[in-house]
Amino acid sequence: MLNREIMPSPLTLFFMMFFLLESMAAILGNGFIIIVLGKEWVRFWILPPGDMILASLGISRFFLHWATIISNFFEYFATIYRNMYLEIFWIFTNSTTFWFTTWLAVFYCVKISSFTHPIFLWLKWRISRFVPWLLLLSLLITTLIYISSFVKIYLVFQLPVTGNYSEKIILDMKRELRWHLFMPLQLFILLNTFFFFLVSTIVLISFLCQHLANMQHYGASRQDPSMQVYVTTLKSLFFFLILYTSHVLLLIISITTPFSVYSSQFWIREVVIYAGISIHPAFLILNSSKLRRTLK
Repeated sequence: MLNREIMPSPLTLFFMMFFLLESMAAILGNGFIIIVLGKEWVRFWILPPGDMILASLGISRFFLHWATIISNFFEYFATIYRNMYLEIFWIFTNSTTFWFTTWLAVFYCVKISSFTHPIFLWLKWRISRFVPWLLLLSLLITTLIYISSFVKIYLVFQLPVTGNYSEKIILDMKRELRWHLFMPLQLFILLNTFFFFLVSTIVLISFLCQHLANMQHYGASRQDPSMQVYVTTLKSLFFFLILYTSHVLLLIISITTPFSVYSSQFWIREVVIYAGISIHPAFLILNSSKLRRTLK
């Protein structure tokens, strides 16, 4: 049953299609990462810690983009309250994506940087064995949180089967759930994970800048291959930091001030929000010798 029969304007239709193409490109990129690393896992029954995080991130983003596509288009074309279940699945995949992106940043910060603080050295020696437990712990915490949310939705929408509920009442119930349950959960996980991501990325950039300055001080030229590697890595980190920060800020705005799915502003915002994490799989593939070699 259609919720509203509205023909999208040319501008809305353009950005709907752009969002769909952008999401499909991200799905293909993450699918490639999953296939390559999945084959290696099947073959050797083990993955290096960095690849384990990459595979987890690829899986979560793969389902995140599918959840976003289905949720947005379902809300545009279909009934109202059933979309709450799609929304909670989107929130779950979005939260796991933030966790895994943060662990990726923390892992590379600890492994690449070479600070001499005792705590940092302790982490450097143990981070690899911590990775599977960090991934499982973040997945477990997110699962427990959103199982409780799913139960609450079930109690609100499924148990009171008697009585007639108007569209306005259902919309009010949906609004209350989003405001008092979904939004605090999303903001809590988003802000906490982003804080650790930001700190790890800034520390890694600072270390690389310091190391680059030392290399120049000891006479290394810009044409030196090792210098080129550091410069390229720094450019990639700066670029992704800007993209990911804009993604988080826009996501916070979209959570706190939602637009109507029937407006062109909604689809423009979706295109901009997912631009960064749609491009990121290409950077991960190009910066991984294993994935780059398989792609060739």
